[in-house]
Amino acid sequence: MNKNCCSKTWCQKYGSLQQIRNCRLLTCIICTILLFSHNDLYSQKFLNDTINIDFKGDSILSAGQVCIKGVIDNRDETPDFVMYRTKKKFLILPVDQEILTIKPVSEAILNGFRTNDNCNLSYTIHINKFEIEKTQGRFSSSTFLVADIPVYEHKNDSSHYLGTLYYDHQYHPLHKKELFPESAQNLLNNWHIAFKTDLIKLNTLQDNSDKELPTNLIIAPNDKPLYLHVRTGAFAGRNWYGLQGEIFFSRPETSNRYKTTSGIVRYQNNSDYESISIGRNSEHFTFRKNDNLSLDIDLNILLGFLKWKDVKMHNPTLYQIINAEVSSIQSIILDRKNKQGFTFRVGTIEALAYIYNKKLQFHAGGFLEFGYKF
Repeated sequence: MNKNCCSKTWCQKYGSLQQIRNCRLLTCIICTILLFSHNDLYSQKFLNDTINIDFKGDSILSAGQVCIKGVIDNRDETPDFVMYRTKKKFLILPVDQEILTIKPVSEAILNGFRTNDNCNLSYTIHINKFEIEKTQGRFSSSTFLVADIPVYEHKNDSSHYLGTLYYDHQYHPLHKKELFPESAQNLLNNWHIAFKTDLIKLNTLQDNSDKELPTNLIIAPNDKPLYLHVRTGAFAGRNWYGLQGEIFFSRPETSNRYKTTSGIVRYQNNSDYESISIGRNSEHFTFRKNDNLSLDIDLNILLGFLKWKDVKMHNPTLYQIINAEVSSIQSIILDRKNKQGFTFRVGTIEALAYIYNKKLQFHAGGFLEFGYKF
């Protein structure tokens, strides 16, 4: 057999095999993109789950002395909507889950109240927001019922706005293996007890004005349901300094203690390198002292990219252009409660940085920050 002919035949077979392999590789790439691309998969249309939970409303606490004229649901969602979340099915397929109540939220809220139109004193309840939310921090996660409930009073053929009841009602599962539908139902019922208690307090104020208003009732007519915080700061220690930017949202303060999560961008400069780090879901634990002053502790995990100052001396590998960092800031914040305006923060900062195959580096110093709350 001709040697050239054999070579030609082998080349043709080899080329065919390469085409098959390339085709298979291309097919795998396309499938992977389709699986991990939310927009291309159209999971909202084809992979949609609905979970129905029974929100009966609390029937233990008696609130028959409170007369509700009506409940008006102002939300854009359907009357039975309480939560929207995305989960993974088979580890990779995104599934949109919609959590709905069996009967409308406005109907469940009325349970336990008097609903007679002939009451001398009655209330109209508006639902501006009513949703179960799960906040995911770096060190912990929490589940809340978030609700904004404006209350209007009707008396002697006149009506006026009393204020808005703001709720960030946290739920703690009764046991570790509690399934989500059970947790959601328990959360709604627990919230309903708190809501009935608040309306009972408002109702008793008509007979005894010396009693205190519910702490979560904000009566300012121009109150905001959400505040945007934008902050920039600087810090410095021994052979170490940097700049930091931070942005996050917060709800109206209805308690002296609360938690928020934020996003952080941080620049650092020390004797060996410069770095740019990013932190997501950084946690702030804030303790309100008065209407102008708060104490704050934040915990951060950041991932950064390095620029070594002396490349010849350190001879960094590919793994040594990335670092991980844990840091905390303890500070005093000048921030007016539930009001827009400038904020000022001063305190101390500590950071522990890890670089592959290098010694841990610990830094500490002072921290100063200015911001604005929109």
